[in-house]
Amino acid sequence: MKKELPAKYYLAHFKELLTFINTQCGHLLQQTHTDFINKVNQLNEQAQCMLARIYSRKPCFVAINTLTYDEIDNPTQAITALMHAGLVTHPTHNDYQALLSHLTKPALLELLAPFSATVSIKKSAAKAILVNQACDFFASKREYLTPLYSQFIVNNRADIYEYFEFLYIGRLSGGDINHQNSFVLRDLGVRATRQSHNQSLARFDTLGEAKSNYALNRARLAFKNITTDEQYQGLAHEVIAQEAQGTLAINLKNKLLLRLYQQLKKIDPALSFNVLNACKDSPEAEEIQIREQYRQGNKDWVKTQLEAIIEDPLTDDLLYFADDFLMRKFNKRTRSRLSAMLADTQCVVEIDEIYRGDVEHGVAAHYEQQGLTVYNTENALWQSLFGLVFWHELYIETPTPPCNEFDLFPHALKTDTFYQNQHTQIDALLATCHTADDLLKHVCKQVALYFEQPNGLFRWHSEVLKPLEVLILHSPLDALKAHLKAMSQGFMQLKDGYPDLMVLSGNTVHFEEVKAPGDKLRRNQLTTIDNLKNSGFNVHIAAVNWVNDPNRIYSVVDIETTGSLKGGNRITEIGLVKIQHGKVIDTWSTLVNPQMRIPKFIVSLTGITDTMVATAPRFCEVADTLLHKLQGSIFVAHNVNFDYGFIRKEYEMAGVYFKMPKLCTVVESRKAFPGLKSYSLGNLSKHFELALTNHHRALADATATAELLLLIKAQQSR
Repeated sequence: MKKELPAKYYLAHFKELLTFINTQCGHLLQQTHTDFINKVNQLNEQAQCMLARIYSRKPCFVAINTLTYDEIDNPTQAITALMHAGLVTHPTHNDYQALLSHLTKPALLELLAPFSATVSIKKSAAKAILVNQACDFFASKREYLTPLYSQFIVNNRADIYEYFEFLYIGRLSGGDINHQNSFVLRDLGVRATRQSHNQSLARFDTLGEAKSNYALNRARLAFKNITTDEQYQGLAHEVIAQEAQGTLAINLKNKLLLRLYQQLKKIDPALSFNVLNACKDSPEAEEIQIREQYRQGNKDWVKTQLEAIIEDPLTDDLLYFADDFLMRKFNKRTRSRLSAMLADTQCVVEIDEIYRGDVEHGVAAHYEQQGLTVYNTENALWQSLFGLVFWHELYIETPTPPCNEFDLFPHALKTDTFYQNQHTQIDALLATCHTADDLLKHVCKQVALYFEQPNGLFRWHSEVLKPLEVLILHSPLDALKAHLKAMSQGFMQLKDGYPDLMVLSGNTVHFEEVKAPGDKLRRNQLTTIDNLKNSGFNVHIAAVNWVNDPNRIYSVVDIETTGSLKGGNRITEIGLVKIQHGKVIDTWSTLVNPQMRIPKFIVSLTGITDTMVATAPRFCEVADTLLHKLQGSIFVAHNVNFDYGFIRKEYEMAGVYFKMPKLCTVVESRKAFPGLKSYSLGNLSKHFELALTNHHRALADATATAELLLLIKAQQSR
């Protein structure tokens, strides 16, 4: 059921925004902003409601006949009041091209119809053609459009009101993200917010900082809509000239300049060089400059720059680049540091090629077969540990609190000033953790206090503590504390690039970065891995070699259900046939109580009735048995995503994470036996004379599918 928003909902949040601007952002306003607020305050409530409704619209032009709302008794009177106050206007001759582009195709046809003798109109023509025809025709006859102008209001939210929304939200996104839409999404339960928030605060300290961030955000949106080289050139000049005050503005300007460089380097090399020079403290820009200067033969300049970076690097990432480039280009080393780390690793793992689409899963299965415990961790492990350890310092007792309930990612991390501003708190907290148990108790306490509170660092889930407990209790405490401190000092550099797997062997953990043949080690991974090693962690790079395992076990599965997966249906029967070395090594089947009624057409198809499943076990009661039988094998089924999807869903409902390599006999039979009219199990069974004696019963279908698999394998081996 669609949730209805209360009457005057938009007006309430319109006023809330203006109150925030008045009380918290006075130092970020100019006279035009103050004049706007005064005009709004002098309006009657009906006109205020109308203005809020107009500003909630996305298009630049709003048709007056669409401005009818229950809370506005007299729309015409409200619009007249807004026009009298100078807050809205009708389009003018200067807007005619934009207005014609805004019209729908039927409206354009209707507009041009009286002039069909002059303008050749085809109803089948694309809208873009009709717009061009209309613009050409009315260019010298704009007075004909005067009646059209009176039917629309110019949505001038971008003039002032958009700036107010930017001060509240902190970014622009093409009209999709504004304060009103944020509140709507929150109230509909779509967008998470910090419910403990009690007062909204200004996010900028000075007018100059606010204006430069706003201007650069508008430039970011303009970049997304550019269609010509000339527009890229024009925007480049604007961005170069735009002052950037504050870390956020500097970072945004650098990102924009680097994107513009990529667009301009071929069409306007001179301007692209100026774009790079306009970057401030940008490691990416420095690297591009060095590579380009080396390509042009300016080797002495390049060597001097590289040595200067090594002496005083902006980031570890840039340091690794400079060290590597200097060694390869000037000291005649043939391999880069990244490729050397990958090539020289001693951890070579042979993995069944069935895992080609999920190499990390294959390596995890390899270690699990050796009796080790493996966790897929990557970035989530460290981001959740960091967020939980420092939750109080990031979100509660902090000199840079979230500006409002929608701010989930801490400002101090965006600007990498967390340790700089709060080093006393951070060092004191780490010092109180004398043992691993102390650190674990602190993390558990944070989970108990703040579970499911939205944050921009990690996602909550029921098993969030399990890998953290393993990490904390089986790692050197000094290593944990050292890396947590390093993250607090440079979170934006150490927020990602973490190894794929955490492996528990005995009483110690180590980390595995998994690389399949052809994969490259990215520099952010090198930065993070080196930092982990320097902190005291054991990190391997698992270089994978693909093999075709002759001992591979296939678990051929078939299920019967109460209906399709999308309909919220359940499993009624499971059949399983295990094959190894071309022979059946195990069979198993069971009815399953679906805990819902079986539709009549399903009963007629399968023969499985409500009475038959009434005393059968529920899925959760056979889950362990099935998991044990599937362990270490390949999940095979005819149309595998159907059977696999149902079983994964059932395990999810039982609180168990389910993942296996899978193989589809429909896909494989199409490859092995092309040209057949049908690849349904029934038709394939008839074609190949498979033993399908009781179609649409799980074990019978699984047995036939197993025979089909053996035929496929025989065909593939020829």
